[in-house]
Amino acid sequence: MKDKGYSVEWLEKLKSSSNIVTTISRYLTLNRKGSTYWACCPFHHEKTPSFAVNEQSQFYHCFGCGESGDVIKFVEKLEGTDFVGAVKILAEHAGIEMPEFDGDASYLESKKHRENLQNICREAAIYYNKMLVSPQGKTAREYLEKRGVLSSTITRLGIGYSPNWTGICTYLKNKGYRATDILESGVCGERDGKLFDEMATRVVFPVIDHRGRVVGFSGRAMQDGAFAKYKNTKQTPLFNKSSNIYCINFLRKARLNKNYAILVEGQMDVVALNQAGFDNAIATMGTAFNKNHVATLSRFVDSVVVCFDGDSAGKKATAKSLEPLMAEGLDIRVLELPDKLDPDEFIKKYGAEEYQKLIDSSLPVYEFEIKHEADKYDLLNRDNVSKFIDGSLKIVLDIPKESEKQLYLDLIAKISKVPKETLSRQLNGMRRVLSRSDSARQETSKVQVAQSKNYKAEQYVLACVIHKKSFAKGIEFDDFVNNNLKDIYMLLEKNNFPIISKIYDSFDVENNEDLKQLINYDFSKVINQEKEFIGCLNTIKLDKLVAKQNQINAQLQTCTNEEVKLALLKRAGELSKEINEKKTLLNKVG
Repeated sequence: MKDKGYSVEWLEKLKSSSNIVTTISRYLTLNRKGSTYWACCPFHHEKTPSFAVNEQSQFYHCFGCGESGDVIKFVEKLEGTDFVGAVKILAEHAGIEMPEFDGDASYLESKKHRENLQNICREAAIYYNKMLVSPQGKTAREYLEKRGVLSSTITRLGIGYSPNWTGICTYLKNKGYRATDILESGVCGERDGKLFDEMATRVVFPVIDHRGRVVGFSGRAMQDGAFAKYKNTKQTPLFNKSSNIYCINFLRKARLNKNYAILVEGQMDVVALNQAGFDNAIATMGTAFNKNHVATLSRFVDSVVVCFDGDSAGKKATAKSLEPLMAEGLDIRVLELPDKLDPDEFIKKYGAEEYQKLIDSSLPVYEFEIKHEADKYDLLNRDNVSKFIDGSLKIVLDIPKESEKQLYLDLIAKISKVPKETLSRQLNGMRRVLSRSDSARQETSKVQVAQSKNYKAEQYVLACVIHKKSFAKGIEFDDFVNNNLKDIYMLLEKNNFPIISKIYDSFDVENNEDLKQLINYDFSKVINQEKEFIGCLNTIKLDKLVAKQNQINAQLQTCTNEEVKLALLKRAGELSKEINEKKTLLNKVG
């Protein structure tokens, strides 16, 4: 039997050789509590561990974000690869020979095509780097030298140069790549049926993903004002400027010494900082920092120091970048550069030690936001003071800890020269208004998402079965009314109710929302799980009896045969007795 291109037997061998606790320990620090191992989730930012690993079931689940799966799914998710890629990583680590892939031909073709595009990008990066150190790259080398970029930095970051419009096209064709694939990789464009280099006459920075694969490029014009300063690879199957991060590939190693990233505006800022020893510096690809960037970044660091240019435009960019970072819950600090300098200029003028001092004295995000709010107004004007207070108190409302709220009220009082008690009363008034609107929204939400009591009972019972609770007995296929849950029970029954890690082998969990919820069921909210199970099971069986009773009552209304009517009345009496017994039992359980 084949599963996802490999035999079930081979996958079982792979997973038995890839203990989930041992595997995850290579990426995270796990702490054992009872039979469960805990860590802070690598898939979302958190300070209190809610990521649980169960060695017995070979399964992980995060109670914070809901991510869950087996050892293959973990590697797939964390490494940013697909199923086959995760299997390959595990097989190499376990020293197990991989069999020939025997799955969906279209998948295999798609995977090979993607690898081909990656190879084109890698070859292009090699070409650009060679061109930079060749005689043709003299102008570009002089430009980089003028900017203070060392040859060692060029080598480490793979910086290159495109001397003309056609060289890379010829180079890649001579390597055997088809024009259609070269176009799709984004390395070249097409005009009048001919290929041209998208990065022509620019210094080229390869964009490398967290697994060390070249996925695209960013080109820097050497003459400001000639045309756009930076040009990125267009969107391709490999490259998306709204999610790729420049120098993310260094963070995995850098986090061993520094558990924070330095977010700057442009590639040259990253180059300058990296050269000065700050290999945790990153930049977006000319787009605003968004939730996709945060999702990638939060897998590697817990904290971000935001450092944009010291001019007014830089401060606006800083403020704009903070929203998605704060929404994810990352620890954020803001580094303010003096004299309208950018990081590159500051490093050249003052050096790495002074820059480190700025990092050490960087402002907590809420302090920066309040001071940024104050900078908007002339606070000698009473109306402007009111506007500043309104804006600042809205910031304070977002602060989760009450003790921190009080500290920032002190700061607002100091800036505005308004007593803290007055600010506290105004803040409480804003809270009451928000509380009333939240209550109204919650009531509407309850109505919209309310599930039937019967469905919740069926869901809990089936979750107990899937999680192999010792008391989960007495369930039958016909007990389920919900068709989706009934189908899941039937499939599990046919497969002898496998452990959770094997469910991932046999079922498409990601595309079955009911099954996903059952696997991720949060039992921590249930005080007495066995008592809850008995109550839910009896609720289900009671509903089934009532449905049968209603069916018989309907038949009695139309029945004309006395013998059949007597039989129906007898059965109705039996059902009535069973229903009363179930109700009595439910009252005792309740």
